[in-house]
Amino acid sequence: MNKPTLLSRPAIPSATDRLELIAALRSAVASAMSVSGYTFGENGVITLRGRLLKPPELAYRPMRTSVERLGYTPFLKEAEGEEGVYELMVVPGVVPRAKSDARVNLLLYVATLISVIFSYALMSSATGGIDIAAGLMFGLTLMTILTAHEMGHYVVGRLRGAPVSLPYFIPLPLISPFGTLGAVIVQREPFEDRRTLLEVGLAGPIAGFVVALPFLVIGLALTKVQVMSGTGLAFGDSLLSMFLKIAQFGRYISSMGLHEHPIYIAAWFGLLVTGINLIPAGQLDGGHVAYALLGPKAKYLSYAMIGAFIVLSITVSDSWILWSVLLFFLGRSHPPALNQATKLQPVHVALAVVALLILVLVFMPNPLYQV
Repeated sequence: MNKPTLLSRPAIPSATDRLELIAALRSAVASAMSVSGYTFGENGVITLRGRLLKPPELAYRPMRTSVERLGYTPFLKEAEGEEGVYELMVVPGVVPRAKSDARVNLLLYVATLISVIFSYALMSSATGGIDIAAGLMFGLTLMTILTAHEMGHYVVGRLRGAPVSLPYFIPLPLISPFGTLGAVIVQREPFEDRRTLLEVGLAGPIAGFVVALPFLVIGLALTKVQVMSGTGLAFGDSLLSMFLKIAQFGRYISSMGLHEHPIYIAAWFGLLVTGINLIPAGQLDGGHVAYALLGPKAKYLSYAMIGAFIVLSITVSDSWILWSVLLFFLGRSHPPALNQATKLQPVHVALAVVALLILVLVFMPNPLYQV
């Protein structure tokens, strides 16, 4: 999800206009906050201090609506070292809420479906032609999993009032062996609070995992044991796939000893995407969860993940170096939620534990390797 830019920025008021602006802001938040003081900062940022008249989760949204009418975006947090005192940082500018064109999303979805079907049909053909049957089984399975993942984000986002876009699927024919790198959902503004951040972030991986698991079981049941081959592309294992192989065959068999069914490979790829997204770094789904739990301190976890990827790239697979570079330049930090005063509930911690268990089950240290 991309980081929003504040537009419609009002002019910074002169000294003579400040009292009038403060009066307007105090009036805008009067139903939810008793203001006891204020300060002016750089670039026109104003901080109101006082006590909330309602719990933070009930107070913030009406204040936001009123403050945005004045051309400002409010950020709410507890004042450090002062129990019961809150700070409302009012930043000049409001994020524009432009509507997206769903036809673009549909076009990309159809293009990605065609891309994954034909990419796998070309890759899986033993004769150098096109195995359409294999392509259809792979493509329809994979797109079902990816759709569940992205719609999990979208549905929960809409239920929580977050202005998330429909998913933009990414077709990559002839570049990716599977025809896609997945999809993205555009978040046009910061998340309102940490509850929303965690719920929207986890909805996708959990939905994708729930849909992918039965496909993985079915695909493995249709997979055949073969004589160990000496060359080719092998699919790495997660703890989950290792356990399922032992349950299916009575012993662990690596990819070299199996002729994997297209449904299994599609589910395998779907779970690979799930595992990568759950890594607690930057603005990955797991990064959203980490920020919801840890706040700004989550950046240290991002640095730890970058270090872990570097270690994996040296000891297991050099493909992880790409992820360490991407996270270093694009995903070390996370934008703050608008309302940082609303606390997580026990159910949110439980959901985070579920996400951690899923990550442990599906993460693949060496996803693809040549034998």
